Amino acid sequence: MSFVKPNLPSGRVKKAFVSEIIDKTIQNSLNELGVEPVFLKPSPNLNSELRFHPDILFFNPSEGVWLSEKQNENMFVFCEVVNVDIILSDKYPSDCSFNMVAAGNTLITGKKAYFDVNYMGGFERIIYINQGYAKCSTVVLDEESFITGDDSIYKALKVRKLNVLKVTNKGILLNGFSNGFIGGCTGKPDKNLLAFTGNIKEHTDYENIKSFCRNIGIEIISLSNKQLYDYGGILPVIQE
Repeated sequence: MSFVKPNLPSGRVKKAFVSEIIDKTIQNSLNELGVEPVFLKPSPNLNSELRFHPDILFFNPSEGVWLSEKQNENMFVFCEVVNVDIILSDKYPSDCSFNMVAAGNTLITGKKAYFDVNYMGGFERIIYINQGYAKCSTVVLDEESFITGDDSIYKALKVRKLNVLKVTNKGILLNGFSNGFIGGCTGKPDKNLLAFTGNIKEHTDYENIKSFCRNIGIEIISLSNKQLYDYGGILPVIQE
């Protein structure tokens, strides 16, 4: 067993952080893939459904290290959880201080997100974007390849010659919001597998997503036949 490099497993995932309200069918599908869902307690400082979202509660800057807010109640023996001097709140962007994207040596982050050189100083490339919900809006496929539903992220990655597909967030559900985000309904249970929390075949951009992923050797699967739902992602922690 080993820690997963943030967002990018090199083998089969054995443990992953998920929302405690994730659909039972999705839980069962993860179990069938050999993934143990680790359910996170919600933030005591948020009122919206975002309080349950792993990509809101945690940022994973390096293997086995997870940053969270000061009043975080999620502590585990199998990884290091660091409670930093941040308290989340409902007012944007104070609700998404940890909603950043780590992909190899690249960090994609909103301009007002949390930053500590002790944990983020190792990133060789930091891309600042005009979107606080960076992780919600982004699917990490490999260190150079991404899917996003956000125009500013798409442009920022494209100008840096990264491999990026722009898709719509329409049709992704999230209670209390007009729609969810593409990054929030995905996770990688294996190096060459991308899983969706709902039926990806019903998404408007399904064919483009499937083709884009296959071009870099990644297959896509649906964890349920229900409509895509943003649960804050499936964050891989431990792999074989």
